[in-house]
Amino acid sequence: PINPTLTDKGAFSALAYDENGKELKPIPLDPGTDPFSQFRVLQSSFNIQVAANMGIGVGSISGNYSAFILSYEAMVFTEKIVESPIGGKIYGTRWGAGLRVILKVSEIKSNVNFNFGAIAASTELGLAKVEYEINGIGINKPDILAVLPGPGDFNFTNYKKILDAVDAVKTYMSQHTTDLQPKPFQVFVTDDSNKDIFTDTRGILYAMRNIVSRNSLITAINNSQNKYSISTIKSAYAKFQIFDENLEPTRDQKKLAEDFLNT
Repeated sequence: PINPTLTDKGAFSALAYDENGKELKPIPLDPGTDPFSQFRVLQSSFNIQVAANMGIGVGSISGNYSAFILSYEAMVFTEKIVESPIGGKIYGTRWGAGLRVILKVSEIKSNVNFNFGAIAASTELGLAKVEYEINGIGINKPDILAVLPGPGDFNFTNYKKILDAVDAVKTYMSQHTTDLQPKPFQVFVTDDSNKDIFTDTRGILYAMRNIVSRNSLITAINNSQNKYSISTIKSAYAKFQIFDENLEPTRDQKKLAEDFLNT
């Protein structure tokens, strides 16, 4: 996901401070293309720094490495992909309209699933702190958004209200396409040109092998002897829902890591 706001030159505001930020624009749809050809609920999770880089976030982006962002989007959209990336970075754009729910999950006290409903349950049990915001994207008549819950705790009650609102907005969008304005809400990007892909990949493999060995996160970091990026190791462990640096991976997590290495 990306903040769909554009500069007066048509580039993404969120990427304006990149070295070639003025070139980083959404890939336009071909003339005559239906911008609302499909409906899908899209979920993705990523770390706080990635969220900040894409202009996505809730409140302050400060916090420890275990905090992450979950994006839940109910959108009508069409995507465009090209062979030659714009600005050497953007090779695809999804244009659409709908709802975007952003959850910032922190103060995690247990293994929390990267799942919208599971996170709601975790907050009810006091296992995580969750901040959230809801945005309508490309909806010219914001009164439909009145069905959404207002600011408050992200709990199971508000989770249910959001699901009900998604159904209502989906129906509205199917009946009022003329009231929708397609926005570039997601992009496909190449790997950072300044990133050492080979070293990063080795860091991921190193972390996976440590999970297979059921080494705690802190053990994996200490044993790496600065050969690999600490953030890469932490991210790999987080993908397996391991946030406590002193917690040994479970047998199930070991099995998942083994499957990863064997694919």
